[in-house]
Amino acid sequence: MTTNDRNIDTRRLPLLVRKPTQRLVLELMDAAAGTRTGILRVAGDPGGDFRVEGGQIVAVHSAGAPGVFELLARPGRGPTGDAELRAVTAMAAVDGAFAIAAGWLDSCFWAETSTAAPAGVAGIEPGWLLAETEWRLRALAQTRVSPHRNRLLLSELGKTRAATAATSPRHEILRQVDGQRTCRDIAFLLYRSLYAVTVEVSRLLAEDLLLVPPPDHDRRADRMPPPDSADPRPLPRRRRGASGINDVLRPRPPQPVLSRSPLDPTRAGPALAPDSP
Repeated sequence: MTTNDRNIDTRRLPLLVRKPTQRLVLELMDAAAGTRTGILRVAGDPGGDFRVEGGQIVAVHSAGAPGVFELLARPGRGPTGDAELRAVTAMAAVDGAFAIAAGWLDSCFWAETSTAAPAGVAGIEPGWLLAETEWRLRALAQTRVSPHRNRLLLSELGKTRAATAATSPRHEILRQVDGQRTCRDIAFLLYRSLYAVTVEVSRLLAEDLLLVPPPDHDRRADRMPPPDSADPRPLPRRRRGASGINDVLRPRPPQPVLSRSPLDPTRAGPALAPDSP
């Protein structure tokens, strides 16, 4: 199906035009064509809101991804100027759309808004946002890791790497893994985008530094001591009960948890590339 009048070619969105995300795509296409203003609310896990002004998307909010406030609050950031604020706002919108589309969608509906969009916020074309979301979903489709459902556990080799003093982004992720947290949880703890964390986690899984434990695994025995800079903030609540079978990014099947030495020469798995500094 091609929709030239809406500037969106759905043939380029093979993942998003499937159920249940198809309704979301059609609603955003209609909003672009009719220059609609309002909030497109997506019910699901994690779900979220698309704020639309005159057919363009000015913000995407979801409990599944850090928002503008969290991204700007990352330790080490300097003063934020107008240009950086606009860039972070756009990045948060793209990440929010990815978080919503990567989860479970139940329905979507329009809600009117009585407040004006913040001044100076540039709108995002729905066609571009959908194409970017599709690209991110396709990039992770073969990794079989759900950013919302797969809880992560350190392998024996992962424990060794996490115990080093390195400060690279992947080491920051390893030190937040406790057998219970997901990519989503770690993204909030590190004030990083959900997509960036999920991509790095997929690489750590491929390198056997992380694994997905079975549901009945005793997570308490595998938790690393909390880092000195552990964040006491409560994480956003996750919805219980959904299996993830209807998610666009399906959860990865559980893996056996082995207590084999990381130096064991019989250990199977690909050779590991040296860590970046």
